[in-house]
Amino acid sequence: MVIPNDLDGARVIQYTRNIKNNKFGTVGIINDKNETIGELPITAMAICQYEGSKVYYLFSCDLNWDVIGDFDCYSIKEAMEIAKDSYNVILEDWITK
Repeated sequence: MVIPNDLDGARVIQYTRNIKNNKFGTVGIINDKNETIGELPITAMAICQYEGSKVYYLFSCDLNWDVIGDFDCYSIKEAMEIAKDSYNVILEDWITK
């Protein structure tokens, strides 16, 4: 699948390949009682920015490029560091859009 130009309305700046084999972890599925009832595998990461915003977003995505989690970041470098520390995304994984 081709990477979209934007995710949740934010312009994609950098992204990883979106494949099942990525070992970026999972996102818990929580019910209305705040109980974890399942997990979604993270198959891709993307660094995005909304028009007019100074904040960058590190998005966790599924195989369809649906956003399943996010972090607010104050720089691309910070987003890449969070991705490395939290999701094992290495520098060589990133592709610039």
